Amino acid sequence: MSAHEYEFPKTTKTQFILAALGGLFPPLLVLFLVARLFFGIQSELIDDPVVEQKPEAAVVAPANESADDDESAESADGEDDSE
Repeated sequence: MSAHEYEFPKTTKTQFILAALGGLFPPLLVLFLVARLFFGIQSELIDDPVVEQKPEAAVVAPANESADDDESAESADGEDDSE
């Protein structure tokens, strides 16, 4: 007996749509996961741009202040010696 002798039920529109969506789901899921993996690896290779750095003025200011303090101390000592 061949399969042509049987009456197969017709496929409804709902069944066709569900089958089409079910067939497209796995490839889309794979593309999503591959893209997520790619961007995850790429983000690990980029340096973190949010690194807190002190402005140069703040770094230089304590050195300048200590130099000013040393100069004022020397000048105060020098003034005492000249008297």
